[in-house]
Amino acid sequence: MKTYIKIRITFLFLVLFAFGCGKNDDNPITPSSNITYSNSPFDLTGVNAKFAKDIAYDKKDRTQFDIWLPTTNVPTGLVLYVHGGGFTSGDKDFVYAVQSGGAWDFPADIRFLLQNNIAVATIRYTLLSPTIETEGIKKSMADVRRALQYIRHRAADFNIDKNKIILAGNSAGAGTSLWIAFNNDFADAQNTDPVLRESSRVKGVVARETQASYNMEDRWVKDVFVDYKLNWAEMLANEIGNIRKIYGVSSIEQYESATIDAYRAAVDMLSLMSADDPEIWINNTLRDVVHPYAAPEVASHHAFHARELKKRADEVGVKNITYYGKNPIIYAHPSNESWTQFCKRKMNE
Repeated sequence: MKTYIKIRITFLFLVLFAFGCGKNDDNPITPSSNITYSNSPFDLTGVNAKFAKDIAYDKKDRTQFDIWLPTTNVPTGLVLYVHGGGFTSGDKDFVYAVQSGGAWDFPADIRFLLQNNIAVATIRYTLLSPTIETEGIKKSMADVRRALQYIRHRAADFNIDKNKIILAGNSAGAGTSLWIAFNNDFADAQNTDPVLRESSRVKGVVARETQASYNMEDRWVKDVFVDYKLNWAEMLANEIGNIRKIYGVSSIEQYESATIDAYRAAVDMLSLMSADDPEIWINNTLRDVVHPYAAPEVASHHAFHARELKKRADEVGVKNITYYGKNPIIYAHPSNESWTQFCKRKMNE
């Protein structure tokens, strides 16, 4: 009889313990150490690594990531890749294949990182509404920030070293990565959601075909495109659709407000950059250096975005490896360091 009571009490304790540990009403996504692995979407050609897909970092429709993890007992660094698409398109599978006419060989790059014990994650995030957007790009960028904090929250599950994380991306993903890196730490120690208590600071940023700032009226007119004597009226005529989406406004009257002035300042990466920010690797070399509205989509990927980032970084003392210009190449860092070499170096510092 005593043995039966003892077993029953032990069983009840284990049940209560299990329910107590599993309950976490404050956290929208409850972490689980059980990760389901599957085949990599491209051939790893003998690289010893595992792949898992569609891991949710929030409860929204487009808040998932895929991750490649090197097989090692030592915590690894992580490159977190953010796709582009003007905040209106794109997906995490962007890195599954060679892109930009062969200029960006993501499968080869990911294999290189894995061989150097660096994990790689690729995320998707909430896109702007194709019809009436009311929140603007902060909505998308907040998702990316949370993805970073979520992976940090589960660092032990993924065998990640929290102090060795690099943000990388192209176009909107590049601008978002810079925005997160140049802001003060978003960690909120008192937040009821443990994910948001994690740091948002990173060891480095890789940005390709990036924008220098999302304060278009001030930065694009006065800095990025000053060579072309571009005025606000000309930019407005070319960018009205983007301006409405970026700031979440439905009219120019709504745009001309103190609220949007503050919004523009909050998404101005150039002004956010300071000496304590991480080293950056910038490359805007895919397009010829011409007037920003001489061809479709040139303005947002223009070489002079990279020029202004380098100029600001040099002024405040942020280390940078920068390349910009095509026909002509205007500046190329003498190291000729690739983005994957940059990541490898930063992880070993």
